[in-house]
Amino acid sequence: MLLLNYNWHLNSFLAQSSSSSESAGANIVFLVFTLFGYLFSSYCFYNIYEKLGEENAWFAWVPILNNWIMYKVGGQSPWWVVGLFIPLVNIVAAVFLLMALIKIVEKLGKNPWLILLMIVPIVNFVILYNFAFG
Repeated sequence: MLLLNYNWHLNSFLAQSSSSSESAGANIVFLVFTLFGYLFSSYCFYNIYEKLGEENAWFAWVPILNNWIMYKVGGQSPWWVVGLFIPLVNIVAAVFLLMALIKIVEKLGKNPWLILLMIVPIVNFVILYNFAFG
């Protein structure tokens, strides 16, 4: 009954909670940093996969395929990508993804404990750069 009494005008769907230009500027800055993070991490993983001799290194640029190639290069079954979309199974799939990342780092000759530093913002870009170009 509540939905029938509600005033369903188009401007109520289009209205923002804040119409200030500051929030629009903040959204643009957030978009730029997000885009930079995606491009940087994809480029680093592309170089990592090329170092390891993977023929489909370009998968690093495609959102779902980048996990597929990480499982494959890390010695896990790439079909765990499907498990990332299933509730509760995604926890197990994430553990296997972490194990694949550890094997990739070991193949690069780096210390796998550096993966723990990837939790820290900004430091994660430095660590990923070290993996790709170090």
